[in-house]
Amino acid sequence: MELTLQFLAVTLLLEITPGPAMLFVLYQSAHGYRYVLAGILGLLTANFIWISLVATGLGLLITQSPTAYEVLRYLGAAYLAYMGYKICRYGIGKQQPVKGSKPKKYWKIYLQGVLTSLSNPKALLFFLALFPNFTREQHFVEDIIYFGALKLVCLFIVMTTYGLIGSKVFDYVNVSKIANIIGRSLGLGIVGAAIAIARG
Repeated sequence: MELTLQFLAVTLLLEITPGPAMLFVLYQSAHGYRYVLAGILGLLTANFIWISLVATGLGLLITQSPTAYEVLRYLGAAYLAYMGYKICRYGIGKQQPVKGSKPKKYWKIYLQGVLTSLSNPKALLFFLALFPNFTREQHFVEDIIYFGALKLVCLFIVMTTYGLIGSKVFDYVNVSKIANIIGRSLGLGIVGAAIAIARG
């Protein structure tokens, strides 16, 4: 129980720290809460992939290969920069829908959530550094599953909270210009995260 509480304290603190995932969820909240849930499902899937890599030992192999790690880092930074650019250029557009425009598809938002989380290979280093502090050598896989599940629960709670807050803010700010300023600021934040990842 003591280890569980310590893990929850560390994980919750890290989850509430602003980052690409939080900016992504806040941006989706401007379009509706269903989009938020689709994006969060993508984030959860990506985190499940990271945790699985740690549990199977593949994550350690990736981090020990400088070439593989660098390729992942630059590809991830490029994707985040592209997504941030699109947000900055097109804004939100929730308040003034374009006539004849099609609604965003949930599977695309889900995929964006997956790629947003996978775009930062430092997350793998985080998992590799964090989990061994809370696992027993003789029960490594079982403990990874247990603490991995707790990590996913924390992620879901924090991101749904951000999504609810974002939805309330964008509902209150019912003026396109102001909403788009906020949206483009989120886009700039994502571009900044991409630059930080590229720099290592």
